[in-house]
Amino acid sequence: MQALVLDTLKHLQRERRMTIILVSHDLGVIRTLADRVMVMRHGRVVEQGLTDQILEDPQDAYTQQLVHAKL
Repeated sequence: MQALVLDTLKHLQRERRMTIILVSHDLGVIRTLADRVMVMRHGRVVEQGLTDQILEDPQDAYTQQLVHAKL
């Protein structure tokens, strides 16, 4: 079911050139759908930027923990 929803969102994103704001703890989903990512902790932004850059080379300690725990 998740794959169907993700495929539908990707299709809508491409076809309608729309912006989607997605809130998720699943970094695999974020990597699949998001061009840009914002990492928040306790309601504050700790890191933001291009998804590949953030997930490949996180600068913030909290983001590093998330990436190492989830990917």
